Amino acid sequence: MENNNPTTLVKRDYDPQTGITEEFWHQPGIGDRPGKITMRRLQDVQGQLDHNKAQFNSHGNVGYGDVTGGAFKVATIPFTVIEKWLREDGFNWYESTDKQRRMKLNSPENRYLLVRPGRL
Repeated sequence: MENNNPTTLVKRDYDPQTGITEEFWHQPGIGDRPGKITMRRLQDVQGQLDHNKAQFNSHGNVGYGDVTGGAFKVATIPFTVIEKWLREDGFNWYESTDKQRRMKLNSPENRYLLVRPGRL
C-alpha cells in the first residue's frame, strides 16, 4: 500500500548545551481521520560512550574498592538515556534513592555507562 499522505518536518531545534535535537513532524489526516504530530528527541552520544569506555579501560582491574572516602565519578549518563528510562521503565533518576540508582547502574545492560570496573 502506497503512502499518499507524506509526513513533513515542521520544526527542528538544537540545544548546544545538551546536544539534544528536537524534531516536530506532521502527517495530515485522511478523510475524516485526524492528522498526527510526532516529536522526536535525538542526541548523538557516541563520543560520550567512547569516552566512558576509555575511562573504564584505563582503570584496569581496579574497581571501586581503591577509593578511600570522598566522592568519585562512577558513570556518565546521557540525558536521552535518563529520559528513556523514565518513559519506558518509569524509573526517575532524579527522584530515586542511592540504592535504586546503584541497582540501575549495576545492571548488565547499563554497563556502558560506567567509567570504572566493579559494582557500586
